[in-house]
Parts: sequence; C-alpha cells; structure tokens
Amino acid sequence: MSREQLLLSLSLIAYAGSTGEAVHGGAALRRTIDDWLTRCASTRGLRLHWGPASFRVWWQPSMPALVAFVVAAPETGECTLVVRGGGPMTLWDQSLESLSCLEQEPWSWAGDVDGLAPAICSGVHRLLAALCELTPEEQVAGAGRTLHEFFAEAIAGASPDRRFSIRVTGHGVGGALATAAALWLFDTQGEGWGREPSWDPQRRAKVHCCAFACPTLGNSDFVTYLGERLGADLELFFNRLDHVPALWDPQAMLELPELYKPHVREPGLLRAMLETISTEIERQGIEYEQPPAQLLEGRLNTALPPSFMAQAEYQHLHAYASLLGVDEVLDVDAILERRSGTDDGPIAQ
Repeated sequence: MSREQLLLSLSLIAYAGSTGEAVHGGAALRRTIDDWLTRCASTRGLRLHWGPASFRVWWQPSMPALVAFVVAAPETGECTLVVRGGGPMTLWDQSLESLSCLEQEPWSWAGDVDGLAPAICSGVHRLLAALCELTPEEQVAGAGRTLHEFFAEAIAGASPDRRFSIRVTGHGVGGALATAAALWLFDTQGEGWGREPSWDPQRRAKVHCCAFACPTLGNSDFVTYLGERLGADLELFFNRLDHVPALWDPQAMLELPELYKPHVREPGLLRAMLETISTEIERQGIEYEQPPAQLLEGRLNTALPPSFMAQAEYQHLHAYASLLGVDEVLDVDAILERRSGTDDGPIAQ
C-alpha cells in the first residue's frame, strides 16, 4: 500500500465515532478508533500514542468541531497526526457559518515573511488555536499533554542517529486544518522560535503533510509562504468533481451548480446561496487561493439519485477511496454508520 493510500485510510477512519457514545469523546472514542485501526488491513499495525482528543464549540455541543490523534508503527516509530474537522454535515447546515470564510486572520506563527502578509480563514485559525492547546482525557494515550509536549518527549526518546518523522493528514476541513497544523509544527521548530521553548530546538523532526479534499485555506501570500516553508513536503489530493476544493474561491464557487450536469439538475437554492457568499467575499476584498494539488479524475456516479447532495457526498467521500484504491479495504458507509447515496445524507467536512 502506498503512503497516500495509508494516509487517506487514516483520514477517513477519523470520521468513526460520529454517532453513539463515542461522539462524546474520551475512552469510548478511543475504543472506536482503535477498533477501526484493527479492522482495516492497511492500518492494523498502527497504535494510538496520543489521543484521540476532541474539542467542541458552544453553539454545537453535541458534535466535536475537532478530533485529533497520533498513531505510530512500532517497527519504525514514525508518527502520524490525524486531524478531523468536525463531523458529517449538509451544505445547508448552520455549521457552514462556523468556517467563517468571510473573515481571515494573520498567520500567527510566521517566521521570516519577507514582505508577505499570509492570512487564513478565521474558522480554521480558531480550530488550529484549539488544536495547539488540546490534551487527551484521562484513560487515553497522552493524557494531559499537548501535541508540542508529546512530540518533544517522543523526540527525546528517539534514537539520535535517526531523523524523527511526523506526518500530518486529514480530509475535508480536516485536510485544511492538517495543512495548517503541519505549518505550525514547522514554524515552531528550531531555536529561532522565541515566544516559548521550542518543541524541537534542534530540528530533529521532519514534518510532512498529505491532505485530501480541502477547502481553500488562505490568501495568495499564505500559499507562497506555505510553499516556501513546506515545499515538496506538502501533498494535496483533490477530486475534480469534489465541490469542497472550490470553497472559498468566488469564481470557482459560481461554477459549482453545473458541476454534475447533465446527470443532476441545477439546484436553484444552492446557486442562490453560493452567489450570496461569493458576492460577499468579493465585496469585503477577501482573497482565497488554493495551493498546487494533484487532481484525481473523478467520474459521475449515475447510479445515485439525480440530486446535487447525493452526488456531492459521493464525490467528496467515497470517490477518494475509489480513486486512490482503498475502497476494497475500507467501508466509508460503515465508518459513518449510515447508508450513502441518499438525497439528504451528510457531506463530511
């Protein structure tokens, strides 16, 4: 199995526990994630070393806005930070507002910006701030330790003759957050990080990010800065028929209602909503740009009902598993504990 197949599997497994007792986090969510790591052949050798830990926002207490965990293979010790940005949602859900695409925040951890003004979506900025302080509960691996503290301890215990490897991955909003988290880890490495003790003052860790199906994260200066810092250690995968990577580019959003023609009739309400958001983004002078990504050639699933919601769900979730060849080892419907292909099914963030 390739590296991107493994990381996609982990990104999709992160959606497990979106219902039932596990939705409350803690030991129940740990058991659920552990169970899926064991059930999936590609992840069976991985063990939870930190988390899962979760964070909730006050306006949606029933569903975590953020879930994160770290797994590692015993034989290599290579760590992978897996990030989930909330749970399944529909395009009409009020949670869409929590992404705060109409506001941006400066990149708080910027090093030498060389005249750039990198900024990211304020909703992702808030989730990243929460991730920085997140600690697992009792009875969960890494209880009471932040990611910086966990990785600092892991590096201290690793062989000095070997470069410590950290991979960061996520899907959807989790993919955007994973990209930001990888840059945060990179920017807070080294002795030049002066606001607090660096988690890796000698830069022994190599940080790499591989993310899928991400909405647009920041402005063009952020894309430039991201490329300068992570370079080839950032890999993004987008399905051409996935609507999410078009968010929040005003022009790309206006083309979404025609994305699934002729199989799907144009959804008038969706067009009106996208036109409103697009107009407001442009009116406020906010800019979004996607980093370069590897584009996957998705195909319309004509076996689904001819609705935008059913096709959008498939292209955002199931199509990635099919296009990257993990659908034989991973059942997305079973992870979500629901049947796909319905008109009102959730679209994972």
